[in-house]
Amino acid sequence: MDQATINFLGRAILRYRQFKLTFVPQKYLITGKATSVGWANDCELRIATKRPPSTWVDVFVHETCHLDQQLQRPTWHEHKEEALRKLDHWLEGKRVDHIENHIRSVIELEWDCERRSVRKIARNKLPVNLKTYAQMANAYILGYHWTLKNRKWCKKTYETTYIWTRMPEKIIPLKTALFPPDKLIKLFYE
Repeated sequence: MDQATINFLGRAILRYRQFKLTFVPQKYLITGKATSVGWANDCELRIATKRPPSTWVDVFVHETCHLDQQLQRPTWHEHKEEALRKLDHWLEGKRVDHIENHIRSVIELEWDCERRSVRKIARNKLPVNLKTYAQMANAYILGYHWTLKNRKWCKKTYETTYIWTRMPEKIIPLKTALFPPDKLIKLFYE
């Protein structure tokens, strides 16, 4: 692990000390039916670390940005988190009115988080390729449109090279995230 990453992790542990930070020596975290490398809520940030740091540090950065959202914009963040809870209920098969609006709120939450993540990676000089990160982030954000259409989590996002390598190399504008061009959405169906 390089010195910039070590320094960043140390500062993060101090900065987010009001949250429980859990580094789990597993490849994935399992939450319900979903797997992930990391997640954060209003009490804890949890990250799976049984892999090279290059594959989990950027996820850790992303999750700390969700903590920043909570700290800096608590009311806004809570509204977006409620939309995420509604999305989870809908994916479980429950009836949720206005799911399109809830998914748009989740897209806004993740888009804001990805913008923050790119800035934090650059500011801390972390060994993360920002073009690749932005492409994967864009695929992740746009994957919510696939989720809306198919009523299941889009696993194709940043894990499918064919999709993320065809995404823009900078975080897309919010308007594009909310109303993407067909050429980007079609990638999820090819």
